[in-house]
Amino acid sequence: MEVLGEMLDGMRMATEGMKQMSMKQDMVTNNLANVGTAGFRKESLVVESFSEVMARESNGATEVGTTGGYENNARFNQYSMTHMSQGALKESGSAFDLALDDNGKGFFTIQTPKGIEFTRGGTFHLSTSGHLVTADGSFVLGQRGPIKVNGADFKVDDNGVVNVNGKDVDKLLISRFEDPKAMKRQGSSSFAAETNSVVATGDFKVKQGYVEQANFNALTEMVDLMQTMRNFEANQKALQSHDQRLQKAVNELGRVR
Repeated sequence: MEVLGEMLDGMRMATEGMKQMSMKQDMVTNNLANVGTAGFRKESLVVESFSEVMARESNGATEVGTTGGYENNARFNQYSMTHMSQGALKESGSAFDLALDDNGKGFFTIQTPKGIEFTRGGTFHLSTSGHLVTADGSFVLGQRGPIKVNGADFKVDDNGVVNVNGKDVDKLLISRFEDPKAMKRQGSSSFAAETNSVVATGDFKVKQGYVEQANFNALTEMVDLMQTMRNFEANQKALQSHDQRLQKAVNELGRVR
């Protein structure tokens, strides 16, 4: 019976490993699919043993940059982590493109049909109504509300002050998550807040005519994807091996009886 228990234990471990590698593969694939998405934040899978979780919780520590809830099983705790590092800034030539230079801490605040969201993707343009909007038509918010451009000369200084035809009309509303775990991914490059953990911040610089790139290296992600697939196959083979051993043991036990 002890041998059977060990085989069942091995099957559970292999199954857990396959599940984790499948989740990781989905995340890495999504990262690669968004390599050209302005302001995209890399997502990765973090797996901890329960002993690590207990040690961290007992010390009152928290994970920085995590999203989503915990998924517990007999041995492991796993969750997704959004990487908050800043991506490279690339000159675009459009006066309506804006990028934040703040080590990845702040977000443009936007008004979407679903409510207030936050994004690093600064590929903006003017709507037919003259408002500064995102690629999908969401309003870019200033401290006075949606930013409207009534004039041809549009400028934004380092501090986020919006100037139209030589007159200051508003200042960009830049927000920061006090608790990164409250971030809920919406689409490819925007986030919503699960709790009231977002505050306005002045700790940023704006670069007009620039766009922030995705904050990961595509080659590194491709290597990670191949390794993840190999790990999945290894767990799959281990599961098959344990299954064959279990079938053999059950058949032999039946003959003994």
